Amino acid sequence: MASPGTVRLLTALWEGSLDEVRPTLDVDTGEVTYPDATQQLDDRDGETFDVLETLAERDLLYREFQEKQYICPRCEAKGMQYTTACPTCESPQTIRTERYVHSDCGYDGLREQFVGEDGVTCPECETTVESLSQLESEAVHICEDCETAFERPAHRLRCRECFLVSQPLQTIERILYRYYISEEGANWVEKQLTARQLLVEILETRTLETEIDTTVENRSGETVPVHVFAHDDLLDDRVIGAIHERPDEADVRELQSVAADANARATLVTTSGEIVGNEVSEMVAEEGVSVLRLTRNDTLRREYEIVEGTEARNSFVGRIANIFKPQHG
Repeated sequence: MASPGTVRLLTALWEGSLDEVRPTLDVDTGEVTYPDATQQLDDRDGETFDVLETLAERDLLYREFQEKQYICPRCEAKGMQYTTACPTCESPQTIRTERYVHSDCGYDGLREQFVGEDGVTCPECETTVESLSQLESEAVHICEDCETAFERPAHRLRCRECFLVSQPLQTIERILYRYYISEEGANWVEKQLTARQLLVEILETRTLETEIDTTVENRSGETVPVHVFAHDDLLDDRVIGAIHERPDEADVRELQSVAADANARATLVTTSGEIVGNEVSEMVAEEGVSVLRLTRNDTLRREYEIVEGTEARNSFVGRIANIFKPQHG
């Protein structure tokens, strides 16, 4: 969760160098991106939208409704366009025009049927009138494919890529938000940065050259973002540090893997004082991972608590479930 990229993003929002994260729509392709957030994140963080939603579900970000986007159910292209369609044959090739009625004889027809070279004449009773304004009129839609005339067109969405015409309920609906940092998010960032700085100061007192929010190479030659990297090339000593709120077994395993690839010692800081997972104690001991916790006095101590499971998050599914939960009393 607390990847260097997410810390970088929330720090930018907290410090004010980034006021908000706003969706950007490409009018030609329908693609929605969050360029300000993407610029802060790393490739290993995954899709920007998913990161933002995860942070919002944890109440680290506020989100505000911006608009809706519809995704094609066939080719998954984003940004389907609204179109009217024929209710008979589903063709989007319909035009809106006017239908005129001659009240004297009851004949109704289109403009072209009444207007000729000699003026406006009813094709049924051949009565001539001064203008179309003397006829009753109403809006009508004409399908150019099946030539059906109808008063109300069907509401459809059309894919820009494969041209599929779908009913709105058959498409994939995505709500787009603007994101702001929350008070809880500000507190989270402050703890992250405090813990990181304290770790840096400890490593620097040991005369290690220390870098924050940097990268190291793994065995495959790929660059991996890390929170802290300290090294003494002369003594061939290296330390990789990771800061998490409530690290779990996966966080411990990833840190140990990155450290092993870099021939470094692994140090894990938990800002909550907890590590999640029944097997984590043995894992820490076997892999030689140093674990520190951030205290209320803003110091680091070599102690922590192991808990069995993660607490429930403010997920979308959870919120929906609460809406439909039976009410008693």
